[in-house]
Parts: sequence; C-alpha cells; structure tokens
Amino acid sequence: MLICENLSFSIDGQKLFSNIDFKIKKEKDLLITGPSGIGKTTLLSILCGLQQPTSGNIFYNDICLYNLAENKIDEFRGNQLGIVFQNFNLINTFTIKQNLQLANTALDLKDNDHMYDLLQRVGLADKSHVTVSKLSIGEKQRVAIARAFIGKPKWVFCDEPTSSLDDNNTDMIIQLIKEECQRYKSSLILITHDKRIQSLLNFNEILELGE
Repeated sequence: MLICENLSFSIDGQKLFSNIDFKIKKEKDLLITGPSGIGKTTLLSILCGLQQPTSGNIFYNDICLYNLAENKIDEFRGNQLGIVFQNFNLINTFTIKQNLQLANTALDLKDNDHMYDLLQRVGLADKSHVTVSKLSIGEKQRVAIARAFIGKPKWVFCDEPTSSLDDNNTDMIIQLIKEECQRYKSSLILITHDKRIQSLLNFNEILELGE
C-alpha cells in the first residue's frame, strides 16, 4: 500500500500544495489531475523520492520513504518504482537498445530476454539500433515506457504521458501502459491535465489538485 500523509510543499516560502492525503492499495490506480502549474510534477517527484516534501510522510507498506538514507531511497526507487517522465529523460545520442541496456545496468540486471520482450511489445524491436534523436514523439514515449518496466516495478508513475500526442497515439500509449501494469501487477499513479485519459482508463481513485 502507498500511503501519503499530510504532504505539503513550499518554495520560497510560498505553498505550492498542502494537506495531501491518500491511500492506494496494491494493484489499484490513482489519477492526479489539475491545471498546469498546480504542482503535479513536483508531487510525482516527491512520491518517487526525487524531491523532499516540506512536511508530511510517504509510506510504501511499512517503509517510510524519507526516513531512508539518500542512497537507500535510490535503491528503493530502482527496485520498486518505474517512472515515465514528461520529457522522457532518454539519452538522444544513444540507440533505443543502449538506453534500455543502461537501465538494465543501473539495476544490475542481466535479463536481456526481458528487455527484448519489452521492445517487441512496444513495437520497437525492429528499431532497436536507431538513435533516440531520430524517433518521433510517440516512439520516444514508447521507449520511455519500456524503460520504466525494465525492473518489473510494483509502482508505476507517469507524468503527462499523452500531452504531446494526437488521439491515435494517446489511445495506443494508454493501452500500452495499462497492459504492462496488468502484466506486472503494478499500481499506476498517473499525473495529467489531459481530459482524454479519464475516458480511456477507469481509475480507482482521483485526486484533483487545486480543489
């Protein structure tokens, strides 16, 4: 279970958000929505251990995330979480295969068959030798999704995964995320202001920032 208790974040003395509370059980999903600039990406970073909250606690089962040492937070994130960043965070001069191999190495994984299976399912096995800089936005998104599932995560976080996509690519990307989460029995926490997503996925919980 993911538990968020009384989470607040301030920058330069100004509160971005406060009093955020929710619980998400295993294999249940959460949609976090709200207008641009409300703090959705910051909240995702805090939930993933990338940025400390001003106050409040985050628990993954019996683990209080920010009671861990920084290197243990990094280790926990690598072993338990998968993240699809809004700007992809891919290395543009590397090939698709090299980007996924880098994630494999970072997690000390040697399961190349799993990596190739992921590439097959996201429809990029025949482009594994192509550098990321030559890919379309939709293809980059698919690489980012494949990388997020390299470690077979228990919790998957997606930050605006469809904001730059047309309707057809949006349908494909959301279906892909849904299928991979079901495959690994992962809980999905998806952050967006894209209204199309709510009609494509049935979320167990919805948190609207700014209300």
